[in-house]
Amino acid sequence: MKQLLAVAVILSSLAALASAPTFPKDYRSWQHVKGMVIPDKKHGLYGFHHVYVEPKALKALKDGKGYPEGSQFAVPFYEVKEEGGMTQQGPLKMVAWMKRDKAAKDTGGWQWAAFDPDGKLMAVDVKTGCFSCHEAKKDREFVFTEWADK
Repeated sequence: MKQLLAVAVILSSLAALASAPTFPKDYRSWQHVKGMVIPDKKHGLYGFHHVYVEPKALKALKDGKGYPEGSQFAVPFYEVKEEGGMTQQGPLKMVAWMKRDKAAKDTGGWQWAAFDPDGKLMAVDVKTGCFSCHEAKKDREFVFTEWADK
């Protein structure tokens, strides 16, 4: 019985590691679909943002729904820098990430994470820090970004 319990614990740990968020190193090769800036340092989403969507999710983004399992978005956040009378993108602050995962039932079928500039996973409560805001877009499968073809 103890051996079965030990095997179950090991398998459970391996399953958790397999589903753990991993930094999407190639996200800058994905389709860039949006850019914006929130210059107010008091705002929770302060910074320059760029939204990247991986190729397999692009059709669903254009349609506003239908994201296949494993679809990913990456949103790097950069500091806002004022220099020479211009507002510019400063150093990278973090990369927010979401991945379609039907097993993530308590967060709308998406995994969420934030990575520091070195690609290390940051400690973030994704239910309150990510999902709670994205719930407003339930009709679009929790995705804020909309395709703009103009």
